[in-house]
Amino acid sequence: MSGNTEAKGQQPRAQIGIISMGDMGSALASLLIANGYAVATNCTGRTQDTIDRATTVGAELLSTDEALITQCDVILSVVPPAQAAATAERIITAFKNVSSGPSPRSTPLYFADMNAISPSTVRSIAAQFITAGLDPDRDVRFVDGCILGVTPSRKQPQTSTASTSTKPVFPQEDILHDPTTGWSYPLLPTSGPWSFTDESTFPYPYGQHFAETLHIEHMLSDLTDPNSSGAEKQTTSSSEIGQASALKNVYASLAKGFAALSLLSLSTAHSLRILPSFLSSLERLAPSRLHTMTRYVTTLPPKAYRWVREMEEISKTFTDDEVGWNEDKEDVFKHVAGVFRFVADETVLGAEKVGKRRRGLDLED
Repeated sequence: MSGNTEAKGQQPRAQIGIISMGDMGSALASLLIANGYAVATNCTGRTQDTIDRATTVGAELLSTDEALITQCDVILSVVPPAQAAATAERIITAFKNVSSGPSPRSTPLYFADMNAISPSTVRSIAAQFITAGLDPDRDVRFVDGCILGVTPSRKQPQTSTASTSTKPVFPQEDILHDPTTGWSYPLLPTSGPWSFTDESTFPYPYGQHFAETLHIEHMLSDLTDPNSSGAEKQTTSSSEIGQASALKNVYASLAKGFAALSLLSLSTAHSLRILPSFLSSLERLAPSRLHTMTRYVTTLPPKAYRWVREMEEISKTFTDDEVGWNEDKEDVFKHVAGVFRFVADETVLGAEKVGKRRRGLDLED
């Protein structure tokens, strides 16, 4: 194991695998390392930016997925939605290679798909493992997961000083904050038959601490009949694969749907030469809305390409047969995907990179 934990000289609690080291993956790695875990990844074939993010946070770079499976009992898949199925297939192939080699695993691997995909997509990915002949009791246990909120970050405590600013202060959205540690973090709900906190099935001693570190909460199923009136709410400890992904999609539909509407409103106001009046009206009548709009729109450009597929997955969620929204008449999210596709492919903002921003840093640009 790599000694890449924040507590120097101490043996890591465990080594966690993360694919890939994007903005979110590397931030989760940093949070884990700060809490006594080692983190490993395979950056083979990835960009130098990805490699730099991994080395900056202290993750161990492995050259193969087989090495990742051999060294880690838990692997988190944190990739763009379009890469989720291929990433799972990589793990399946590597697991089979390890199993047929001289040193097969003796305990099951936990593979958590934390990606922004629809319930039907995550169920099809989970089925890949079964179709490949991998037994969840002895081989790979699939966890449906999601990430609600923005990337974890840590700020050093600052000395309180009196402020003379008259600007309103709004609570930060899409993030929770621990004033004791200084960490801000998202929530990571999970669902399905396998849980990191179920001591009767999770065979490793760090499950509860691991879940608390990443703020993983295993979901309960709501057994209330949606078609009955006045039914008493019931829950069960057994949730289903697809429910965490469903939660991600309905949550993200609000945030990213609002981001698209904000972008459309701003660009329309600019085209009609009323942008200053529009922003002034918002500042006077709806300052909290302007604050949220500013945050969403200015952070959107480097993520637009990834949000195209995410909107398509949200569209699949809302028009699923179990939900019932009509794909032709009521599906707005395929059009939202078009807005993000335009930003990514047809504007200079589509070339922006996280950590290397030049354009789109304010509403006027």
